[in-house]
Amino acid sequence: MASLPQKSTTTVPVANSNGEYLTIGALASLCQVTVRTLRYYEEMDLIGPAMRSSGKYRLYNQRSVQRVRAILALLELNFSLDEILAVLGPYSTSQAFTKEEQIAHTRESLLRRQEAIREKMTRMHQLNQELESQLQRLDSTCVPCLSKDSSHPYCQNDCSDLMIHD
Repeated sequence: MASLPQKSTTTVPVANSNGEYLTIGALASLCQVTVRTLRYYEEMDLIGPAMRSSGKYRLYNQRSVQRVRAILALLELNFSLDEILAVLGPYSTSQAFTKEEQIAHTRESLLRRQEAIREKMTRMHQLNQELESQLQRLDSTCVPCLSKDSSHPYCQNDCSDLMIHD
């Protein structure tokens, strides 16, 4: 009886410290994300394989690991994926940038984000001050009015801007 041919047992290296390549599953495990997440990042052009195996498997390198970690760090800072794409640049074109160009682009994007956050904090501080002022007026004008004469349904104070009285 003839024996069946043996399936090839060629394995793809999973270590990356020696310039070897990672499969998408190994990259996902190393970065603690799902394979689906990495595929979504690839659809958005946030990442891409360094190369493909002869079997067309995605293979990633140390630079891929660093890029995924940069994405995760920016997500921790509440960046949206679109904002991360603006900061890091599309993977397909960022590969042509020098390291200095990538650093300069990332720095500029982060500075713009920082300025937007400062502006938002200023607006939030102003809103908080307005609310505090309205609360003080409510406590000093309307609450004493209610306690003066419980049979009088409307007080004589004008606090229509607080939208308390009809």
